[in-house]
Amino acid sequence: MLRFFTDFNNRTKYGDCWNLIYEDSAVDEILVKRGDRVILFQDGDDFEVEATIDHRFVDELGRDSWVATPDWSTKKQTRL
Repeated sequence: MLRFFTDFNNRTKYGDCWNLIYEDSAVDEILVKRGDRVILFQDGDDFEVEATIDHRFVDELGRDSWVATPDWSTKKQTRL
């Protein structure tokens, strides 16, 4: 699974993460499709969570964008 950086503090009102970075590339530059499963992490790398990719209108951005919906039941601590 691809690992995407995100900022869990910047989510839609539905809890979707819209700030998705893979290595040094925005999600728009990566070949992903709706329904793909990815791993999300944030600075500090203290936990990660699996998520499902979608592309839809994001009210907070005022445009269509790639988003990832975290599955919080998969949250794993990565730092002790």
